[in-house]
Amino acid sequence: MGQSPILKGDFDVSNHFKRRSFRKFILSFSITLIVIVAVAGGAYAALRMSVRPPEIEEFVEVVRPLPRPPVVNNPVLPPATNISDEGNDDEPSDEPYPGYETLIFQRRPNFYTFLIYGLDSGVNVDTIMVAAFDAEAGKAYLISLPRDTRVDADRRVGLRKLSASYAFGQAQGRGHEGGIYRLKNEVSTLIGFRPDFYVGIDERAFIRLINGIGGVEVTIPFHMRYDDPYQNLHINLPAGQRVLTGQQAMHFARFRLANEGYRGVTDFQRVAHQQQIISAAVQELLSPRTITLIPELVRIYREHVRTDLSPLEIAWFVEQVPGLNANLLSTYTLPMARTVRQGWYEIPDQDEVLELVNRTINPFMQEITAEMLRIVE
Repeated sequence: MGQSPILKGDFDVSNHFKRRSFRKFILSFSITLIVIVAVAGGAYAALRMSVRPPEIEEFVEVVRPLPRPPVVNNPVLPPATNISDEGNDDEPSDEPYPGYETLIFQRRPNFYTFLIYGLDSGVNVDTIMVAAFDAEAGKAYLISLPRDTRVDADRRVGLRKLSASYAFGQAQGRGHEGGIYRLKNEVSTLIGFRPDFYVGIDERAFIRLINGIGGVEVTIPFHMRYDDPYQNLHINLPAGQRVLTGQQAMHFARFRLANEGYRGVTDFQRVAHQQQIISAAVQELLSPRTITLIPELVRIYREHVRTDLSPLEIAWFVEQVPGLNANLLSTYTLPMARTVRQGWYEIPDQDEVLELVNRTINPFMQEITAEMLRIVE
């Protein structure tokens, strides 16, 4: 018996199975997509839940030196007393004078401090700053510490300049951590506390960052020229307002000495130039287009930045950026009282330092006092 032909209106079995297979594919693809979105969304939600501000102890022990008792040139001795063989509780102790007291200071909420330092091509600290971020007020402060600042350091050899602290700590055999520990300690003698975190940036990170944000616009006060073949450093920046590349911004930040016939700058003027670059970079980083720079910024962070901040802690600080305005950063330089030309040291002005620190970067509810500093007179 022959097979009946398929007439118009009859059921097409082959097309039915094609449509059924396509519907199954769409259903399967949709379910897979929903699962991927759900997993990705769950991972993102979990990440969001993990992104929290850095944990800082609310109460901190602060060691403050005590004033020593006055020295009496001709003390009047008390009358002799009979002392039994069993001893006398009133006898003076052989222990040294306890020169410190421990106080409990309360931290300001959501207030974080950072030691920021820049390394040259070797291990020398070329830039030293202390920054503070007040998340409650949406304000940031940055104080530059001149590299020639004299510190009350217990080094047996070498200069007592702040810039030598990192290399000295490294040389003691503890490497990078030893350098940071030493730098934090010596900075604390000038400001009264140890910064919470550190961020170290080398020359390559600086250049890549400036290039990544499209350069920075600064005002060059005069024609800067300096050639040093030993450092392979060649600076040639004409005066005027201009947008600098990463390399040019590095030259502007490092410039101090000049070729014969050209002007040089003081360490304080160089600090002002560095602050000008930082302010311009912050303006760019707070712009809406920063979102497009995140991949490059992440690469720079991984390859060139040394910090004890975790990635999730950094992510929390990044989250604060959209709510900030371009005027959030105020920059200052540690006030100096005088310059000692023998060895070329800068001596801080204690009263002005206290006023500035307490007004800006002090992380405590209580004021930092003169006894908490170790400024060389």
